[in-house]
Amino acid sequence: MSRLGRADEGEPVQARNELSGTVNGPSVQVGQLHGDVHVGVTPLAEVVPHEVPVPLGGFVNRARELARAGELLDPGAGLVRIAVFTGLPGVGKTATVQRAVANTRGCYPGGELYVDFARLRDGGGTAVNDGLADCLRALGVHDKVMPPTLAGRANLYRTRTRGRPVLVVLDDVTEPAEVAPFVPSAAGSAVLVTSNRQLSELVLDEAAVVPVEPLSDESGVELLTALCGEHRTAAEPEAMRELAALCGGLPIALRTAAARLRSHPSLSVADLIAEITAEDSGLAPFDFSGAARVASVFTACYRELPAPAARLYRALGLFPGADFDSDLVVALGGGAPADERRALGALLEANLVTDQGEGRYRLHGLVRRHARGCADQDDPTGQVRRAVLRSVVDFFLRRAAFADLAVMGEGRLRITPHEELLGDEPSPFRGDTAKVAALRWLDVERPNLMAVLRTALDEGWYRAAWQLSEAMTALFVNRRYLEDWVESARIGVWAARLDERPAAVARLRSFVSRAYTDLGDLVEARAALDESLPIAEASGNARLVASVWELIGRLHDEHARVESDEVRRAEAISAYRRALELFAAADDDRGGAFVTFFLGCSQLGQGRAPEALATLERALDLIRAVPDQRMAGRALTAIGSAYHALGDDERAVTALRQAIEQLHAGQDYYYEAQAREELAKVAAHQGNRALQRENLQRALDIHARFGSPRVAELHDALAALG
Repeated sequence: MSRLGRADEGEPVQARNELSGTVNGPSVQVGQLHGDVHVGVTPLAEVVPHEVPVPLGGFVNRARELARAGELLDPGAGLVRIAVFTGLPGVGKTATVQRAVANTRGCYPGGELYVDFARLRDGGGTAVNDGLADCLRALGVHDKVMPPTLAGRANLYRTRTRGRPVLVVLDDVTEPAEVAPFVPSAAGSAVLVTSNRQLSELVLDEAAVVPVEPLSDESGVELLTALCGEHRTAAEPEAMRELAALCGGLPIALRTAAARLRSHPSLSVADLIAEITAEDSGLAPFDFSGAARVASVFTACYRELPAPAARLYRALGLFPGADFDSDLVVALGGGAPADERRALGALLEANLVTDQGEGRYRLHGLVRRHARGCADQDDPTGQVRRAVLRSVVDFFLRRAAFADLAVMGEGRLRITPHEELLGDEPSPFRGDTAKVAALRWLDVERPNLMAVLRTALDEGWYRAAWQLSEAMTALFVNRRYLEDWVESARIGVWAARLDERPAAVARLRSFVSRAYTDLGDLVEARAALDESLPIAEASGNARLVASVWELIGRLHDEHARVESDEVRRAEAISAYRRALELFAAADDDRGGAFVTFFLGCSQLGQGRAPEALATLERALDLIRAVPDQRMAGRALTAIGSAYHALGDDERAVTALRQAIEQLHAGQDYYYEAQAREELAKVAAHQGNRALQRENLQRALDIHARFGSPRVAELHDALAALG
């Protein structure tokens, strides 16, 4: 890592009457102070999320289910209530719950949270852990302060939901264990669960069960009428009733049939029924009563699709991820972008694809199974399937590689040969917002990236698998999805071994030590580094060997911090010096700059302040030459701490002010908070209570904005200045 900083000489150290950034709590703006000052610190406003999707139009009936939901949803009740909405796939459980939530809008002062287990599970991630992280983000917790473990996230979730009643929707739950971590602490909260199963263990825990039955024929006709128009029902009332029966009372099938009638005004209801009943798809994709009829509804619509849309439908059935964007659609088709997007429009019109908003699309679970069946039936040799999956893997690999470049810069150590992989293809991430856009793409696509990574390994595309694993570290370094990082590295290392790429094995295996360290598993982190070092040395890649030694040093530093072990600190310094030698031999200025910073911090931790200061000032010069703004700000913070350790508080204040200015300008607020806490320590030593209070307040504001568990600690420290 690295930082970059610009030192402005002569910056005044007295208080200035200016306030920048977003302030979430009280602020103090003063010139000169005479006498005591008393500051009242008021509680910070909580973030109120509203995440449950708005229900679709054409909702009918469900009076019984909604009435039962109304009885259960009472924020004034003293208990936290859990209700399980259970029924067949596609029966409308999610729509019913969405309608129930819409009916309570504004009743839950803590807001409404939503977890889509189907999406998390489709990506193959750790659904509960990922879901908790999503909820915490919605409650204002920033990734910089996100607990890495499931237990830590569950504890913070309980803390963040203890103030006001919260309504939580857990969609497509398959196991009772997926529910417990999401139960809020505040009395009067409620948890609405949708599941294809009964989840009897929850019933034993006094959860209410709300069965969602297929629509009656009358309600099915009502929905078809709402979607197709009253003239259709008036013209063929009996046929419309028969169509509703053929759809099995499942809203997904009814909507698909209605889409067909809407897009073909001249098609009579009776003719559509004849098509459905004549279909013998042979797919047998579903396992419930009336499944064959429902499959035939989808098949009748599928047969009517234009050839490009039908081909896209089959390809999407093979896609191993969850939701997708139009760029993937274009990549799957390989034709002109306008033509491929027209094919997507045809699927949307036929109600075979759902528009999720914000440029994301999805196949309903039943539709996806049908599409996969169509693909298998149309491709008995499996050649098309392999071609589709290869297109998917190549698309995500190239896009992830471009994102890695945009987020981490071109000077980063990589084993993947980007010039060979990407060629002259223009990056989709360009301009001043390239880094932000690339990181957002990685974040949104994370479940798909994990699913595609597994697919690449399963299909034997080992080089693509380890290269994708390497590119994904750009996300993990910035967002700390630690379990995904560990699994991605495991797959990548296995693939690299099978591809006989020892340098990739060493890079992925050593770098994942950072994830193990953050998870508190220092034993596994050491094992990863012990395994990586000889492989890296045998590879002949000096930069790679240097990187492993840097990571060894950082692990020793972590041991020293946890165990207060000065022997470990000395070993860290030795490892950093070895890394510096190797980076210098490889002419890697970036790596050398960052390791010099870590070396200086380690020296400071040993109490060797004069030596640490010299090292850190040299690191700052090197980092500025790279350049890297965030690391320069961090170096200035460490320099300020070194000056303070040497008793030169005036220079410490100057350095820390420069660090704060630089980190704030780069929106690196987490590290700005660290610099402000250091400045508060120096101010306390000087007896400058105003400066101490100002910087503790700003640190508190930042941690509050991040939803950090340290808010209470900083609040108490500020109040103690009283």
